Amino acid sequence: MYRQFKHLCRAVEPAQGRRRLPLIVALLLMLAAPFAVAADDDKPTVAFLRFGQSQSFALTDMAVLDMLEVYGFVSAEERVTLESGNDLHGENINILYRDAGFDFPTANIMVEDALDEGADVFLTVSTQVGMIALNAMSDIDDPPALIFAIVTDPHETGLASATCIKPPNVTGTLMHFDYEEYTGIAYMQDPDFESIGFIGVANDPATPSYAESARRTGERLGFTVEVETIITAADYAIATETLLDKNVDAIGVLAHTGSSTGISAIVDAAYGVPVFSSLVSDVIHGVTIAAGFEGWYREGVQAARMLVAYLEGNLDIATTAIASTPGFAVAVNLDSAEAQGVVISDELLARADYIVEAGAGAGAAIEIPGEIGLAEMTLEERRAEDAAFLANLRCSPEMIAEQLSALPTEEN
Repeated sequence: MYRQFKHLCRAVEPAQGRRRLPLIVALLLMLAAPFAVAADDDKPTVAFLRFGQSQSFALTDMAVLDMLEVYGFVSAEERVTLESGNDLHGENINILYRDAGFDFPTANIMVEDALDEGADVFLTVSTQVGMIALNAMSDIDDPPALIFAIVTDPHETGLASATCIKPPNVTGTLMHFDYEEYTGIAYMQDPDFESIGFIGVANDPATPSYAESARRTGERLGFTVEVETIITAADYAIATETLLDKNVDAIGVLAHTGSSTGISAIVDAAYGVPVFSSLVSDVIHGVTIAAGFEGWYREGVQAARMLVAYLEGNLDIATTAIASTPGFAVAVNLDSAEAQGVVISDELLARADYIVEAGAGAGAAIEIPGEIGLAEMTLEERRAEDAAFLANLRCSPEMIAEQLSALPTEEN
């Protein structure tokens, strides 16, 4: 009955200012209308929301579905329904399986629709959808749980203040990325490196925080950061040329959702200057040097561990820290370097985990769909491993107090 009441309340709330109806009005609506909620509505409803698809995102997607199938929430037949791009009204779970493409207005509508349909828990893939979902839940008295994945910096983007300091309905996984390690690769390529120009998307809600992180790192480590934003794909080459006019030593692609849009235009325009990305998988899309994140499938597994435990009633979102798994890989595209007139240093070549040359790649840093999956283990073994992982994420009162004390205050 509670679920029916909750869903009916959401169904009649306005899209903006989602305030609760007076209790008596909501009860009258429930009694007056035939049951709008199916009789099997005691099953949990998961809003699995993504922002665009790419080979990289497909790995995260695969990991989540692998975990849901292993734990028996979806069958092999039901998985086919999801992989066909459809919602699932399954035997054990309902899944609103939505993809906004790379369109921000569509992403906003997708989140609002999931709230209106009464999702009990949101699993969002990408910084952008996580931010949109949290904002849409901000005025709801009893918001659904939000578990995010493939988020570069939840602290900068407002999803959290620290790993344990966050809204009580929110947790997720942090794409481990260290700008200092990234910068070290730039110095490895060019010991005289002094400046980098980043290109971001103007209407991407995450762009300001990404740019600010880069600027602060530059200030701390002693190099200059320039930022240009684009509105349409036609602007990538223009933005690159603007940065080259500022004599930057490298071009950087800001952390993004996995789409390769614009990379070829940037590389073509950046003659004589290497193009960097913090996503290792971007090397197959043409960036000269990629250094940083390489765990798309792993992050899907981490988020799905949280989702499964929450669905089974074994996870307190409020006291579950944001997960961060360290990892750093380096990849080089020698074809792009040659086309750009860039010579890759011997030191960087020796450090590279993956090298693209003559159209082919060699190394171990790029994850390929179909060649990756959950390790063979029994469900009992799987449960034990996942429980141990989640136990390490428990936020103790001492941890919370320590992180609160470390947060910056308005005075400093």
